[in-house]
Amino acid sequence: MEIIILMALILLNGILAMSEIALVTAKKNRLQKQAEEGDKAAAHAIRLGEEPTQFLSTVQIGITAIGLLNGIFGESALAGPLATLLQHSGFGVQASTGVATTIVVIGITYITIVIGELVPKRLAQTHAEKIARMMAFPVSILATSARPFVFLLARSTDFILFLCGERAQKRTELTEEDIEAVLDEGSQTGLIDPHEHEMVRNALRLDERKVTSLMTPRSETIFLDASHPVSTNLQTLLNSEHAWFPVCKGGFEHIQGITSSKHLLRQQLKGELNHNRIADALLPAVYIPENWNGTQLLEHFRDTGDPMVFIVDEYGDLQGIVTALDLLEALTGEFKNRHPEDSWSVQNEDGSWMLDGLIPIVVVQDILKIKSLPGEDEEKGAYHTLGGMLMWLFNNLPEAGDQIHWQGWQFEVMTLDGNRIDKVRVIQNPEPDQKI
Repeated sequence: MEIIILMALILLNGILAMSEIALVTAKKNRLQKQAEEGDKAAAHAIRLGEEPTQFLSTVQIGITAIGLLNGIFGESALAGPLATLLQHSGFGVQASTGVATTIVVIGITYITIVIGELVPKRLAQTHAEKIARMMAFPVSILATSARPFVFLLARSTDFILFLCGERAQKRTELTEEDIEAVLDEGSQTGLIDPHEHEMVRNALRLDERKVTSLMTPRSETIFLDASHPVSTNLQTLLNSEHAWFPVCKGGFEHIQGITSSKHLLRQQLKGELNHNRIADALLPAVYIPENWNGTQLLEHFRDTGDPMVFIVDEYGDLQGIVTALDLLEALTGEFKNRHPEDSWSVQNEDGSWMLDGLIPIVVVQDILKIKSLPGEDEEKGAYHTLGGMLMWLFNNLPEAGDQIHWQGWQFEVMTLDGNRIDKVRVIQNPEPDQKI
């Protein structure tokens, strides 16, 4: 009879341990969804999860009591008969009692750890929500029965934590870091597609990206000039793959508005496009400050439907343009270019990278897995592109062929476009960073 009670206690220990892990690790959002569908057990599990001290104390009381009872029943059920058997084998009374007790303690401990702890906890981790729903009501009954003891334990715990300088805190809310950790885990296990991982991660980072890291700088902006012949503007349009163009008059400083290639071609087919009408029926130019972030830009595009905006600095000078396509690429990654030489990043067969000097620095960090940037603590926002970072590292305008090391990578300036760094070859190199 004692052996049956002993095994029942070990199984009960396993049930309590399994309940504890299941209620702690169960995903609240999954339980919430089931509760909204009318699942009372899921709602019960959520309520228990919101008061962890209550059920954890109850479980701890049960496990501690079971441990004491295991010792009592183990002694009477197994140690005595085993000691008698050892005495018949030639052991002395004291020796047989000591050896029997040791064997029984080791055996019960082993069985309790395996059957009463490890196996139930592994099951609870694998089927957390299912077990949490199943055990929520029984644990609630136990918690109600043990409320006086739980109250005493809870107050004692709070008092000791108070003496240690801790204060009672509400359950920690989910953070972006938690979401990114889940995304990383899901990507590693194959549950989340790498492209899905990238898009969600980029969406979470959108409010950290300034519009200057998304824009096409004014020096690279293709625009139509209303003071030029129609044929020249049409040739500019045909040589470009863009759908929308700024329309200027006498230079980029004099913005007249924006127009689309579709609108111009329609005018051309109707025979309405001439030197005096290139600037007709333009959409107004929309200006936004350079300190906007990606989320503000997304809200602007969504609320207004503007296809393009112009970025200005605090002095009112034009810095560049951003289109809805630029914002989309910030979320999904760069679209494949039919002309590889125009792509931001191309990986060579030897593992090296050919990067455009205008590639946003946040994209460089993702490609090369660079955690920190030079000077980010001293002058946050001092640069937004790879070219800007290299100029910061060199502390001057580098020449073609100049090299520098940073974060395990060798950066070699391949070509310049005027005073702008055009192409950079990046090779993984374990040499130490150069002192700046």
